[in-house]
Amino acid sequence: MSEKVLVIQNNLLSPHIPSRSGCLITEQKDQIFDNILINQGFLYRDDAEYNFEHKQVIPYVIIRYRNNYLLLKRLSGQTEKRLHNKYSLGIGGHINPDPSTAGDNIVIRGLYRELNEEVSVDEHADLNFIGVINDESNNVSKVHLGLLYELQAKSPVFRVLETEKMTGQWVAEEKLSEFYEGLETWSQIVYDQYIMKKGDKGARTQWIK
Repeated sequence: MSEKVLVIQNNLLSPHIPSRSGCLITEQKDQIFDNILINQGFLYRDDAEYNFEHKQVIPYVIIRYRNNYLLLKRLSGQTEKRLHNKYSLGIGGHINPDPSTAGDNIVIRGLYRELNEEVSVDEHADLNFIGVINDESNNVSKVHLGLLYELQAKSPVFRVLETEKMTGQWVAEEKLSEFYEGLETWSQIVYDQYIMKKGDKGARTQWIK
């Protein structure tokens, strides 16, 4: 049997999530986050992938150093074959039940656990909750919900820990567009609706509040 993963029922999210594809939700992000903490549940991952009544909750962390973003390239060692050779701005993964974290914020604990398994950043400052990524464009994205965070690094020194799964490099904000077509879908949403919006340069898709 597969691992259990954190999920939330769709009907609990629907008042806060627009029924459309490829959006970053910002104004109701805290309501969605609180809803997840209060109403969290777990399903076996194999079942959750085909259960359209729930969404699997995925923390998705982008790392910034000054005007540069850490860009990862997923290699064939990745478990998820659909992401092989795709570029990603985000580090994230499923959240599993952990009795030892009772009373703690399971999302934040899961976020740091995943982050510390994949990338080591020498110094980091603030971790900011940016918004919620929702994409209904295909059967895979329909069963996942991204919680977007930005980690600000104080130093450019980093190390990819899972070298068989990914490589990494700093890319200046103005150069990210060169990788756009190769970005996984969530990273395209982040680029369009967060990074480009910060610079007020216009975006390819609509910003949803």
